Amino acid sequence: MTVRSSLVGCLVGLTSLLVTVASAQDQPGDVAVVAPDIALPDAPDDYRSEQIGAVRWDYPRQAQSLAHELQQAHGEEWPRIASELGGTIDDTLVIRIGRNHREMTALAPPRAPPPAYASGVAYPHRGLILLSLTAPSTNESIDARAVLVHELSHVALHRAVGGNPIPRWFTEGMAIHQAREKSFERVQTLWGATVGGRLLTIDQLEHRFPSGATRVDLAYAQSADFVDWLMGRPQGQEKLRDVIGRVREGQSFRTALERTYSASMTRLEIDWHDSLSERFQALPLLFGSGTLWVFAAFLIVIAYVRRRRKDREKFDEWAEEERASMAAAHSLLASRGAGHTTAGPSPTEPDDDLDVLYVVPPEPRAGDSGIPTVEHEGRSHTLH
Repeated sequence: MTVRSSLVGCLVGLTSLLVTVASAQDQPGDVAVVAPDIALPDAPDDYRSEQIGAVRWDYPRQAQSLAHELQQAHGEEWPRIASELGGTIDDTLVIRIGRNHREMTALAPPRAPPPAYASGVAYPHRGLILLSLTAPSTNESIDARAVLVHELSHVALHRAVGGNPIPRWFTEGMAIHQAREKSFERVQTLWGATVGGRLLTIDQLEHRFPSGATRVDLAYAQSADFVDWLMGRPQGQEKLRDVIGRVREGQSFRTALERTYSASMTRLEIDWHDSLSERFQALPLLFGSGTLWVFAAFLIVIAYVRRRRKDREKFDEWAEEERASMAAAHSLLASRGAGHTTAGPSPTEPDDDLDVLYVVPPEPRAGDSGIPTVEHEGRSHTLH
């Protein structure tokens, strides 16, 4: 009797594990499921906890300025997200911010760490969001606002449907849409799959969301575009709110979508494919057989424009620094006799009024105007 009970217990436990694994496969990579009774680890000593409305914020004291920017972003974005999903949604949250991925992991519930590639992760069942201020692989700064809005969408959508199951492609598509994430690489991926006939079916996205690097990029691109396409149809926003309401009332997602749009999923998928063809397959007609080369050249131009924009921003920054230096120099010269200083501060003994700015009047030479120059950060500037 004891042996039989043990076997039954093992079978029940194994079945539960398989069900958990199967359901976890449908979860987005940045969405985690954790029991509500698991306590969160304490934040480090140099952290600050702040309660603003229904949201508790835990963040490093040295990141207070950025944390306040994210708090403002939450105040602006949460009402919009809730409105797009159907109205008032419980706004109780815990948002914990780490300086890097390692610190973000230390803030996570035990045995439920964020994915190694994630800059943010949502725990909708707990109303918990974790953010890293740097990218995991490069430690470069990220667009923390966009990541926050993406994760807020995951939590809000889970609450809007009453915790009922929804396919991953819709969850990710909505998060990308609500975070207003625009990715040229995503468009490129979708274009290549459309022209090459490599699009994934909605059934594939719904029942086995890819995990491989190449196919998962396509899955994200298709998810985002399909949601945008649904939103762009007549009364698209109202219809998606109706879908969410139907799911909350207990209908399956597919049934809710088909009844709202009075069309089968197959019909909707065909119409969406037609839309993709109109957008992407017109390129060969415009450019001929060299479309790929034209598209590649287009990518190069885009990259060049982006590079020039960044360079221009840097040049503007340098110009502002130079204007500040010139203004300081003019002020100094005015206070010391408008350029009649006979000796500038020694580089080994910086002037207290000017920190590292030195005024060095040149020795008059034939043809020389005698106008003083200013040296700042290794560069000479003529005052005029």
